[in-house]
Amino acid sequence: MNIIVFASALHDIGSVIGRRDEALRKFAGEDIALHSCDGDLSGLENPVCFIATGGTEELFARVWKKLPQPIVLLSDGYHNSFAAAFEIASFLEQRGVEHKLVNLPLEDTDAGCDAPAAGDAVPLPNPYTEPVLKALAAQRIGLIGGASSWLISSGIDREAVTAKFGAQFIDIPISELEAEYNATPAAEATDSAPAYSREALADAERMYRALKAICQRYNLTALTIKCFDLLESCKTTSCLALARLSDEGIISGCEGDIPSLWTLIVANAMTGHPAFMANPSSSNAAAGTVDFAHCTIPLSMCNGYSLPSHFESGIGIGIAGILPEGPCNIMKIGGTSLDKVYQAAGEIVCNTHIPERCRTQIRFKFPSTAEFGRFMANRLGNHIVLYR
Repeated sequence: MNIIVFASALHDIGSVIGRRDEALRKFAGEDIALHSCDGDLSGLENPVCFIATGGTEELFARVWKKLPQPIVLLSDGYHNSFAAAFEIASFLEQRGVEHKLVNLPLEDTDAGCDAPAAGDAVPLPNPYTEPVLKALAAQRIGLIGGASSWLISSGIDREAVTAKFGAQFIDIPISELEAEYNATPAAEATDSAPAYSREALADAERMYRALKAICQRYNLTALTIKCFDLLESCKTTSCLALARLSDEGIISGCEGDIPSLWTLIVANAMTGHPAFMANPSSSNAAAGTVDFAHCTIPLSMCNGYSLPSHFESGIGIGIAGILPEGPCNIMKIGGTSLDKVYQAAGEIVCNTHIPERCRTQIRFKFPSTAEFGRFMANRLGNHIVLYR
């Protein structure tokens, strides 16, 4: 079987493929031919696109027209593979391209989960109620640095959204935040923190102060940031800063993802509490579960947390939050006019601790096989929002 491998430069391709060798052979058999997505793809017979890591969506967008249809996307539960495949599947759906998404579940993803009932899928009420619409009309949303390049299916018509909802979008160059960060006095290292993270915590505090100054300068009520740019320019992350700002009422999202930030704002307006923007990390149809993970989460949502490094880069601070188990909802609003809504009720059944994922990790169980199927069919990009 011909397998085209899509992997981000942030990951070592040797270790990425080595970790998956057994699963790939179980899926495709022993006769596997691996091909780089940058190589000559002409003439490959029935290729399968293995979306091995996050950050590969733009790579796929460059070559998809060379691939025979239907396009088969293969993902698994490591390195944000499933999330990237979701974004790519959304991209193909928008263009009417026939495709199939196959996700390889982790061997332990059904642990402690009985199979869901075969019930009907029951969508939740439309979230655009009068109080939510009133909250949206008052928004001043900062877009710091624009959108990340891998968000190939998550663009919106900002003029149409402003005309419909009244929310204002303010473009802020990433260079302005970088300058603010560099001008912010270095924070004192926390003596009580582990030695490896003292400097990282001090840098995270500087980033928080810099972002807060930007919010005050533009009178922002919400923001999203092209955060991966900061890894190179500032040698730190914004994960902890975004969490703190969200807890303070300035709803904050990452990767420049406007639909996900919009969903966070709507969830906050519905409940009065911040919500969790996360990647789908793996799925298990038999158990009716999907794992979600990300490196930032409002601390008020957590029973406890630790502060390791950011997952993909190993730089700065990420947040490994522990969420309470029990009933939980998921939602994503998408489409160019933010008029497509997916929602489902379910429950958090456990927190997971898988090294090859973002730091905060939970397992979400759908109440029925129909609800699980509705999630897999309603792909609105590579992030979703969890709220209570």
